[in-house]
Amino acid sequence: MATILLVDDHDDLRRALRVRLEADDHRVVDAADGAEAIRLWGEHHPDLIITDFTMPCMDGLEVIKTVAAHQPTLPIILMSGGIEEHVRLCILHQFPSVRYLPKDRLCDQLHQMVRASLA
Repeated sequence: MATILLVDDHDDLRRALRVRLEADDHRVVDAADGAEAIRLWGEHHPDLIITDFTMPCMDGLEVIKTVAAHQPTLPIILMSGGIEEHVRLCILHQFPSVRYLPKDRLCDQLHQMVRASLA
């Protein structure tokens, strides 16, 4: 069982993803924005972070930068409903522990991507 920090500002999506992850026997800690995520990351030491890209207070890129500065190999899945390709490629190049998952692929790829990220 892995501890997963789930970060998304949309309550309904966060709840739905939490249910799916818990059904796979993961412990889920969730945050509604990046600032809360950083606090919870320090408290819970997750095995994986799943974060949205666009959020208030602190966006997903800031979460990635903050975490990577201290824990560069921690797997992170970056979700987005739409991100410019050059921005996505730059993030993936700069942070090798980050994988990208478009939100329109969450239903069919979340389980496999979580498993691969934790392997």
